[in-house]
Amino acid sequence: CSSIARVSVSITVMAPSSTDSKYPQLLYTEGKAPSQKKSMSFYSYLSNFQMVQVGVGNDAWDALKESSVGVFLGFYEQDHIFSAELVHYILTHQLVVKKNYEIWSLIDCQPIRLSLIEFGEIIGLNIGPFDVGDTIDVDHREFWEELHVSPAVGPNLVELREVLLTRCKSWCFEKRRSVGWLCILHIAVYGIALTARIPLEAAKRVLNADAFERYPWEDLSMCYKYGHMQLLPA
Repeated sequence: CSSIARVSVSITVMAPSSTDSKYPQLLYTEGKAPSQKKSMSFYSYLSNFQMVQVGVGNDAWDALKESSVGVFLGFYEQDHIFSAELVHYILTHQLVVKKNYEIWSLIDCQPIRLSLIEFGEIIGLNIGPFDVGDTIDVDHREFWEELHVSPAVGPNLVELREVLLTRCKSWCFEKRRSVGWLCILHIAVYGIALTARIPLEAAKRVLNADAFERYPWEDLSMCYKYGHMQLLPA
């Protein structure tokens, strides 16, 4: 199965300085890093977009590809591959840094950086600060009832899969697009487990196209993934 190659390209390599080769200490001391088999797990399988493409129909699929999060569908169509070995190597050679929106790793005596800037170049989503005042007032209860989801929570991929396979095809364009957006949020933006739920406030944005398109999903995706990229103890 294919998954998003999150940190395999477009990483900034900083040339080593001849006058100052001292870098911050490594996050993991030599020989103490968690093993790949025992510490890594990921849930962002791009192959799950196959059922989305079939379930929402060609018109909604094309609209999703043109939306602000359509880049993820491009990854699926291009059959990108996730390299767990490469990601593990980068994570186990991290440097201790103060900026919580950057990852620095020491590779072959050279520091490399993955920050929001590089992530933006890779993903191509909306870049911008979070606007705490950007809230939406939308009644989601009727649509959530059609999804068979409690109005108190966001949907998970198990529920969305059931919608895609059993009843989504006969819905209007706007509803099918909303289901597609929910799937993109779950599979790619958050990259969470099948039974994990999309945060409700984020999920409700699919019912307002303008509110969805203007939201800085890149910032959210980077922050969320960085918070979950640290390896578990072996």
